Amino acid sequence: PAAPAAPTAAPAEAAQPTAAPAQPIELTLISPDRELDQKVVAVYVSTFNAKMEQEGKPWRVKPILGPATDTDFFTKLTVDAAAQTLPDLVDLQSSWVADLAASRAIVDLAPYISTWDERDSIYPVILDAAKINNTYYSMPGGASTFSFFYRKDVLDAAGISTDQPKTWDDFYGACDNIATKAGIAAVCLPAATPWGGGTWQEGFRQVLMGFEGTIYDTADNTWVVSGPNLLKALTVYETLAKNKWLTVDELLGPNPWEPTKYQMFPAGELALCTGGDWQWTFDWGPEGATPIEGLFDKVARWQFPSEKGEPFVFVGVGGGLSISANSAHPEGAWEYLRHTAQAEVQCEAMKIHVGGPSGRKDIAEKCSFYTTAVNGKMVEATEFFGTGKFLASYTGESKYSDGIARATEEVITLQKTPEQAMADFAKAMKDALGDAAKEL
Repeated sequence: PAAPAAPTAAPAEAAQPTAAPAQPIELTLISPDRELDQKVVAVYVSTFNAKMEQEGKPWRVKPILGPATDTDFFTKLTVDAAAQTLPDLVDLQSSWVADLAASRAIVDLAPYISTWDERDSIYPVILDAAKINNTYYSMPGGASTFSFFYRKDVLDAAGISTDQPKTWDDFYGACDNIATKAGIAAVCLPAATPWGGGTWQEGFRQVLMGFEGTIYDTADNTWVVSGPNLLKALTVYETLAKNKWLTVDELLGPNPWEPTKYQMFPAGELALCTGGDWQWTFDWGPEGATPIEGLFDKVARWQFPSEKGEPFVFVGVGGGLSISANSAHPEGAWEYLRHTAQAEVQCEAMKIHVGGPSGRKDIAEKCSFYTTAVNGKMVEATEFFGTGKFLASYTGESKYSDGIARATEEVITLQKTPEQAMADFAKAMKDALGDAAKEL
């Protein structure tokens, strides 16, 4: 038989032997069972899994649904942490991180973040504010700026000035004008226990930071549970409640954000409410809980007034994704955290929901969608990063937050004076925090 013909060209590169694909290793991720949250999670998970498969890496993430409400979700996390059954990745609120870190339920991320190749892409204020006890337990990157939202159209129609109130006396004057001239409820400032962690995160800590004084003393690692600034902050709530400017009845009912943010404010029956950047979309945007037609013409923002007459916006960070200490594959979990922080991936997630400004300096450059999203409100919020205030998280914050909810409830119901409520709070915090509580 004839000899086989000699090859006329080198074999194609594709014909060369390739490494066997890595055997998939599943990492679990728990987050609240809320529809919008899960749509965003789906973007991060699907793009991550596809990337890992393409790169021949073994990691795959599987979402797990946790309870929908904040209180129930945090309860599950603490129970799972105690049983050492936390999923590999956990989605946390800022006030929860310090306590889970103190119980060693989540991993210290400093060794990862210190060598992270995109660390310099994050705004310094975000990196600083994300620290807990001077290290990192969640991925820095996302943020929210907290302020008052007000119905500009309602105030304009009633002839009420929309100038930024600089002091609390200015703010009281605006509330009085709203009540007398517009004839509607003046303000919803989260308070009492039904609002859960939102009483602290969306209201009280900002009021407290508007007064001169310490909240957490880093010199001796103690929370201030009684002092002049705390008393002044509680007095703000008493003043609003006594003058019937505050939506007290609604704050005491179940899901207090529904009658206030989802009903009264959209209907123009409430002039002011606090919150973060997500409200432009999640609450009042076209696909939000209660859309406001002509939102960007009708709604505007005030910064928080302060004792010194220097209004400010609070820059909230510190929550987000953490790695469970009982994860068998922290290196794979870190791969996922890095993935969610990439500008291109965030851009895709933002097309589903823009909950707040990105902490990345280059997001506008790498994501043209970001510059126009939410009528440019996220870019506007980013401008506050240079001057906004922040409060770093420390061990015991969730207990402090719970105590503040009870103290504000005593005050807005007028059952206790601010002095009495502060005394009750101090006693409760000494029991809850021990030597980490101190009175000034």
